[in-house]
Amino acid sequence: MHVDVVPDSVPERLALLARAVPVPMAHTHMALLLARAVIEASRAGVFEALEGGPLTAGELASRCGLDGAAASRLLSALATSGYLAYEKTGERFALTMMARRWMLPSSPVSLHDKMLFTFDEGEWIARMGDFLRTGRNVTGGGHRGMPQDAGFWRRYQRAMRSLASTAVSEVARRTYVPRGARAMLDIGGSHGLFSAAICRRHPALTATILDLPEAIEEAAPLLAAERLGDRVVHRAGDALTTDIGEHAYDLVFIANLVHHFDEATNRALMQRIALALRPGGAVVVQEFIRRASPTEGGQMGALLDLYFAMTSESGTWSVAEIAGWQREAGLQPRRPVYFRSIPGTAQQAAVRSTSRR
Repeated sequence: MHVDVVPDSVPERLALLARAVPVPMAHTHMALLLARAVIEASRAGVFEALEGGPLTAGELASRCGLDGAAASRLLSALATSGYLAYEKTGERFALTMMARRWMLPSSPVSLHDKMLFTFDEGEWIARMGDFLRTGRNVTGGGHRGMPQDAGFWRRYQRAMRSLASTAVSEVARRTYVPRGARAMLDIGGSHGLFSAAICRRHPALTATILDLPEAIEEAAPLLAAERLGDRVVHRAGDALTTDIGEHAYDLVFIANLVHHFDEATNRALMQRIALALRPGGAVVVQEFIRRASPTEGGQMGALLDLYFAMTSESGTWSVAEIAGWQREAGLQPRRPVYFRSIPGTAQQAAVRSTSRR
């Protein structure tokens, strides 16, 4: 899957095939305008205001505290982009099915909080030139370099939970869980949505979520909302230094974390995880995947590789590289699982031998 120019008519399709359309303008100027329009509409509460039914531009502007003429232009832009439908009778705007599913805070798969966090991400992306000139990330060291104020961590945790909600059903269904597993360690799982869903699917399983203290402070209310009590709990610590024990877990789950670490760090982490697994236990690494070559496609993975290199200490990895760390740690990699709900994402699982060597 990739972001591209989609013609609205046969003449436009022919112009596109004839290379008469300035595609880079769509990838840059138009993409920036559309992104900002969607984000600002989320911040202004536009989608929430329309949840109860269609409104005119003037009615919506009044509810959201916007200028009437400016709101009219914003709504027209959203209507041409699939977020709103325009009703000529009454000149009213209404939510499309896409907007109801993804943009309403009340939706179980809402991206509302992720939209709000994009304001923070936009500041980092604007510094891409600094990264390209120096090769140094723009946050000062991934999670360790992120702002330490509670407001940032609250926005970050809510955004990560928002993004996780779009795939949580598929993750719970397709994550490899060894038969008879009872103890799970979720490294970097903060909000706990994945752990909660996996535990619900496997009633005998309990989970411990290991994450940074500042992350847990803001993620605790999100986990509490899952109402799983002592079955899923937080443990404050650092994935790179906290003792995770030996033969302590049947399943170690790591989602969207190894892109923050360089190869040597990930190799060392996998060695520690292998020791923490009980015989027959498994580690599951879930990540945005980098393709081996640009000729294989995978625009999402390539863009995120650039983004994570800019904002952390590494970037995305291929399934072959992740499987290589697992083999070096004495584990047996399984076939990777590619997700439909988050294009460019896969799980690479590996199992520890049943021998107690």
